[in-house]
Amino acid sequence: MRAPVYRFLLAGFLWSFGANLVYFFLNFHLEALGFSRQAIGLAQAVVLLSGVAFAWPLARLIPRVGYVRSLELAFLLGVGGGVLLGLGLFVFPGLALYGLAGALVQGAAAPLLARLVPEERRVAFFSLQAALTTASGFFSTLLAGYLSDLLGARWVLLFALPFFALAYPLVRGLPRGGGEGKPFRFRGRFRAWLRLLLPQVVIGFGAGLVIPFLNLFLKEKFGLSYGTTGLLFALSSLATGAAMLLQPFLAGRLGRLGAIVFVQALSLPFLAALAWAPWLPLVTLALLIRGALMNAAGPVYAALVMDYLTEEERPGFFLLESALWSLLFALGSALSGAVQEALGLKAFDLLFGGTLALYALGILLWPWAFRGLERVD
Repeated sequence: MRAPVYRFLLAGFLWSFGANLVYFFLNFHLEALGFSRQAIGLAQAVVLLSGVAFAWPLARLIPRVGYVRSLELAFLLGVGGGVLLGLGLFVFPGLALYGLAGALVQGAAAPLLARLVPEERRVAFFSLQAALTTASGFFSTLLAGYLSDLLGARWVLLFALPFFALAYPLVRGLPRGGGEGKPFRFRGRFRAWLRLLLPQVVIGFGAGLVIPFLNLFLKEKFGLSYGTTGLLFALSSLATGAAMLLQPFLAGRLGRLGAIVFVQALSLPFLAALAWAPWLPLVTLALLIRGALMNAAGPVYAALVMDYLTEEERPGFFLLESALWSLLFALGSALSGAVQEALGLKAFDLLFGGTLALYALGILLWPWAFRGLERVD
């Protein structure tokens, strides 16, 4: 068990290193290509909506071809899409390919990890995997910030490609396991899925209003350089990774559901400080703590919902969760871009207020989501 799971974790780290680089510097890259702020919002939406468009076909495909082959295909598509995007040749097709690669990872990675580790160790390994992939953002954003100052933001995204390529051989040869080839069946599962998904998608819409633009917000508000902005978000990734490592302890004390509610509710005051505090040191502290707390719940949620999903429905669930979250996130991003185009920096007062309200609603929905649901694992 140990060798395959650690190969999987290393592959996830490498993929995340490249993906974090693309995520953080996509806005700056598109600005360097001459895109308007509204066009940048639409570009963010294309990445997400490509995963939405292919969610149902991939939900059928992944259980048939297997988790390992799906990840192999994802890494190859990431390289292809990254070449087009990084060179600025066919930006929107490149974004679509990259979004499809991300959807494949979303649908196959969590079920494969659940297969590679025993149920009683899932929270620990899901937290470790999330901590590693999140902490990779520390190194990737530091590298990208340095490269942007050295070469300009126009070429930074090309440096993600070697990491996508290096992840490919690590997943080849992983045990393919049983259960593949089973048909995906949604019948009779609508109520359970609705409950498990609703808090996530409400939070996703709130996140879309501000999270894709935090780097631009801080750069404009405080006049930061690319390198300084990259350092702030690198530190945020490091803090999030550390918080994720604490989640097994919190889950043991508060239960899995209690740990999710606790850390996300605790993040809300720091989001408010990030939005409206006038001093950069306080905003930096709020950025680190907010990201750490809000995102630390992710691996616990992934481990928790496994208990309520059968083997064959897990890829479909995580794809639908990603698709719905991405759809609402993309709508929020597109709306945010339009509001910023109209109001400039002042738009963020409205946008942060909307995010706070939607986050609070999503957090309040968590206890309802799991009340009365029957475990299947």
